[in-house]
Amino acid sequence: MSKTLWKSLAVAALVGLLAAPAVAEDMSAVYVMSDNLGDHGFNDSAAEGFHRAEKEGVKVRLLQASPSDPGLWRQNLEAVSNAGNWKVIFTGPNMHDNLAAVAPQHPDQKYVFFDDELAAPNVLSVKYAQNEGSYLAGALAAAAAGDKATFPLSTGEKKIAIVAGMDLPVIQDFIVGFKQGAAAIDPATEVQVIFIGSFNDAQKAYDLTKGAIENGANVVYNVAGPAGLGILKAAADLDRYAIGVDSNQNDLHPKNILASMLKQIGNSIYDSIGQVKAGTAPFGTLVIYGLKNDGVGLVYNDALVPDAVRAKIDAVKAKVVAGEVSVDSAFKK
Repeated sequence: MSKTLWKSLAVAALVGLLAAPAVAEDMSAVYVMSDNLGDHGFNDSAAEGFHRAEKEGVKVRLLQASPSDPGLWRQNLEAVSNAGNWKVIFTGPNMHDNLAAVAPQHPDQKYVFFDDELAAPNVLSVKYAQNEGSYLAGALAAAAAGDKATFPLSTGEKKIAIVAGMDLPVIQDFIVGFKQGAAAIDPATEVQVIFIGSFNDAQKAYDLTKGAIENGANVVYNVAGPAGLGILKAAADLDRYAIGVDSNQNDLHPKNILASMLKQIGNSIYDSIGQVKAGTAPFGTLVIYGLKNDGVGLVYNDALVPDAVRAKIDAVKAKVVAGEVSVDSAFKK
């Protein structure tokens, strides 16, 4: 069977599956993905929010797709939109152009677009102040790099690195916050910025992280989606420190991961489903989750980060929350 025919049959089957009769008053949510689950990060955090809602009786479906098959992303989004039986359709990273094309064709369908923004009356956009969370990650990285007594895997050199998937505006938002947070602890801290060129190439992420550590980085910040598993593995193999991202990744390498910067994606999804169900979701607007509303933050590895260091990081966080410090952003305000 040809690849084209197989894909056509698969899409037809998907449309049939999604078009099954639904009770109008039932709450239902479908997530059209541009990736797969199992990354122990962004995607799994999103799934956690859907599973919480599912336990409360919400009908949920997660449509995974290969990150190398953008045609299928669009087909899945069109299929669920044409079905007309989902109370709300969620989609996220890499889907801006697809949603911009599909949402206007279905003005009565409600969409939640997270980790990006689209101005449309039937779309609720949700973004995260990853610059603020990364500010804390940078502060912790700088504190650990220069303190060999407290962090024995560090050489004491004031060198840290951020290894990122691709050079995108949202990734630059991580970077500027990370650099500013490091400077808040010690302006002499040197920050390497390295791009993998992919969010799925874990081997390349491993190799580049290895190079960063060999170049002196004592702490490496993972901002690379599924590829980030290679970053964390390299830090563990070379016996240096790392900071995880999106989900709590501390247990992946508990002797090496100091903390994880959480983007509370699951919480925002769960909240959005509740708002849609209650009829209070502010469609046509943008909602931002930051430090003030616990949309981002650090979860520490208690075995590695002592209370005195946590207090130092909490102090810089308090200044941001109080408005005494404004964290730089890659986005225009």
